[in-house]
Amino acid sequence: MRVLLALALVQAVGYLTLRALTGQQSRLRSLELWSLSFGAGCGILSLGMFYLAYWGVPLSQTKTLTGTAVLLGSLMLLWFFLARRPRETPPLGRPLSPLEWASLAVVGLCVVIAFTDALSQPLLAFDARAIWAFKAKVLYFEQGIYNDAFLDAERLHAKTRYPQLIPLTEAFIASASGGFHETAIKLLFPCFYVSLVWLVGSELSRAFDRRYVLLCTSLFASLPVFTIYANGGAASGYADLPLALYVTALATRLLRWLQEGSAGNLRLALLFTSLTVFTKTEGLALVLVVFFATALAGWLLYGLKVSSLWPLSATALGGLIWVVPWFLYQARLPVVDENFMKLLTPENLVAGLNRLPYILRSLGKEFFFKPHLWSFLGISATALFLQSPMSAIRSRFSSYFWIPLLYVVVLCAIFMVIPWKLEELFPVALTRLMMHTAPLLFLWICFELENSGLLPRKNGLSHDSPSW
Repeated sequence: MRVLLALALVQAVGYLTLRALTGQQSRLRSLELWSLSFGAGCGILSLGMFYLAYWGVPLSQTKTLTGTAVLLGSLMLLWFFLARRPRETPPLGRPLSPLEWASLAVVGLCVVIAFTDALSQPLLAFDARAIWAFKAKVLYFEQGIYNDAFLDAERLHAKTRYPQLIPLTEAFIASASGGFHETAIKLLFPCFYVSLVWLVGSELSRAFDRRYVLLCTSLFASLPVFTIYANGGAASGYADLPLALYVTALATRLLRWLQEGSAGNLRLALLFTSLTVFTKTEGLALVLVVFFATALAGWLLYGLKVSSLWPLSATALGGLIWVVPWFLYQARLPVVDENFMKLLTPENLVAGLNRLPYILRSLGKEFFFKPHLWSFLGISATALFLQSPMSAIRSRFSSYFWIPLLYVVVLCAIFMVIPWKLEELFPVALTRLMMHTAPLLFLWICFELENSGLLPRKNGLSHDSPSW
C-alpha cells in the first residue's frame, strides 16, 4: 500500500507542476495532463533530490519526505493563485463500438502484461542492476552523491557518468515506501509505459475520431519492444522507455508551440529538456536533434523567420541551465567508459568509414527483420515515405519523421568512432537505442496515413487547422 501511495505522490507532484506551468490560458487537456504527470513528477523529485545532494544535504528519509511535502504544498498554492481556472464539463460521447471495446481490451491486456512481468521476476538485466538499481541503493543508504561508490573508479565501474534521474527516483520510492524493495522500484517502469501509451493516444485524439484513436493506441501499446522486450521494455528496469517518454513529450510540446504559439508549451518544453538530459547520456544528443528539427520545421514549413525562432533557443538554453549542477558534478566523476565528445573528431570519423556498411546493414535488419519486436513499424514507415517522399519531408508534422532520421545519423557517427566491437554491441544495444524515437515515428505514420486519406480525420479539421 505504501508503494502505491508513493507512486500517487509522484503523480500528484507532476500534475500540480504541469498545472502551474501551463497557466490559466493553457489549451492542455486533462488527458494530456495525466499522461505527462507521472514523468514530470519523477523528474521534478529527482532533480530536487539531486540539488539537495549537490549542496551537501543528506538524502535521509526525513529530509526527503519533508522536502516533498514543502514542494507539494508550494505547488498547490501556486496552482490555486496562478493556474486555477473553471473546468469545462466534457460532453457525453456515444457508446463504445465493438471495435473500440476490442481496442481498449488490447491496451488493458498489454498494461496487465507489463505489470505482471514487472512483479513476477527480479531485476535480471545487467544495466538495470548495475547502472540504475545499484546507484539507487547507494543513494538511499549512503544518503548522498559524494562517496567512494561514485567518486572512486575502483568501487564502481558501470557507466559512472550516466545521469541519475532513474536512480534518484528509485531512491525516492524507497524513502516514501519505507524501505528499499526491488518490487517497489520495478513498478516505476510499467508506470512510465502507461504514461507513454497515454501520451500517444492523447496526441492522436487531436486529429482522429475516437475509434481510430483507440485502434491506433492499441497498436502502439502492443508493440512487443515496449511490452515484453527483456532488455529495455516496460518491465526491464532500463531507462530507455522513460527516455522515450521525455523525448516524445518534448517534441510534441515544441510542435504544439509552432502550431499554437502558446508560451505554456515552451515552459513545458523547458522542463522536458532538463529531464531528457538528466535521464540518459543519449538525452543531450536527442535534445539537440529535437530542437534542430523543430527550428527547421518552423522555418521551412510554418513560414517563420529565423529571427522569430529565438524562443526555441531560449527554451533549450533554459532547460540546459537547470542541469548545470549535474554537468559540474559529472565532470568530477571518473571516466571508465567511452568519452564521446573526445571520440567524435574528423580523424576518427574518417577512420571509421569502413564500419559504415556493417552499421547500415544492421540498421536495415533492425527495421525490417525484427517483427517480433517492432511488428510492422519500420516497414510501414518506409512504405509511406516511398509512396510520397515530398509529403513525408514537407508535411506539417514531418518533424516527427526528421527527429528519428537525424537521431539515426548521430548514432551512425557514434558507432563509427566507438572503441567497441559492433558485433558485440549491436545485439544488446541497437534495439534500445531505436526505442527512444519510436513513439514519434509511430505518430508520424498515423498522421501521414491521415494526410493521405487512408485514415479519416476528426470532423471539422482540415489540413491547415492549428488543432493538429
